[in-house]
Amino acid sequence: MKTLKILLVVAVILAIAGIFLSQNYKVSRELIIRAPVTAIQKHVADMDNWTRWTVWEEAIPPAGKRPAQMESGIGSGLYFSGNDGSGWFVVKDDSGVDGFEYVVFSSSGDKSIANVTFTDLGEETKIRWVVAGSVSKPPVLAPYLAMGKEFLVGSSLNQNLKNLKKLVEQEDR
Repeated sequence: MKTLKILLVVAVILAIAGIFLSQNYKVSRELIIRAPVTAIQKHVADMDNWTRWTVWEEAIPPAGKRPAQMESGIGSGLYFSGNDGSGWFVVKDDSGVDGFEYVVFSSSGDKSIANVTFTDLGEETKIRWVVAGSVSKPPVLAPYLAMGKEFLVGSSLNQNLKNLKKLVEQEDR
């Protein structure tokens, strides 16, 4: 009985703390690839190439959703599934060799904004990938799930960047 009371008190404390914690998250990863921006851009700009280097698998669109008809540029996108969920994204802004921004819609109904930027370092290129958003469901657990995004989304971004680096550097030889 005493253990049950302690668990109840802990649950109440966590629920109250959750009210004051942020539901927002921002995850950022970067990596340097020994290749010019243009060598990287061809793999990143064309959505058909993403399955070659991302940890996400191309998914079947949910009922009532049509896949993007374009392979690259503003309006292109991809339906995906992976360890940290499924959903789709659409390229919102494309600034050419400097990078692009896309909006991610998760199957849980949450939305995030992602930016991929390229910095030309001469013989190398620095890629910075930032994903920011908020978790809205379930309300009491949302702040704790937002904290977990650092690990879940961060590990996916890290692996994607490593895969891209390996692909680009092997082709550039």
